[in-house]
Amino acid sequence: MKGAISEEGVLKKLLEHMNCQIPSKRIRLSELLVMSEPHYFGRDGVEYVISREELRMMKDSIDIIGVSDIKLPIVIMADSSHEQSAWKVEGEAECALVLHLLAKDNSDRKERVFLYAPHMAILRRKLPTATVCMLVP
Repeated sequence: MKGAISEEGVLKKLLEHMNCQIPSKRIRLSELLVMSEPHYFGRDGVEYVISREELRMMKDSIDIIGVSDIKLPIVIMADSSHEQSAWKVEGEAECALVLHLLAKDNSDRKERVFLYAPHMAILRRKLPTATVCMLVP
């Protein structure tokens, strides 16, 4: 059928639309703290503002846990490899911050952390503008 849109094409467009807020480039917390209006640009070219209150909370947290800097926004990726609905965060510094905010132990400094619905609710409530969720095909 000429001109028909395939199911795969529709799903690809839907994922692109749902992931439009994913940063084109992540920015260090230390850089965001000195910006007059802390922001990043999404893949869609739109400017997304990050709350100063969230930045200060993250700065206080990384000082406590001994991390020098992190890149923002924190990208939380859907992970379909688990039986339950799961999400993951990658990067040692970012994982340390997430675990600290969730009041979880991170004595062994993980490179990847898996999150489930209750964790996601807490994290997104604490960092609504400094986290983005990414759906992976």
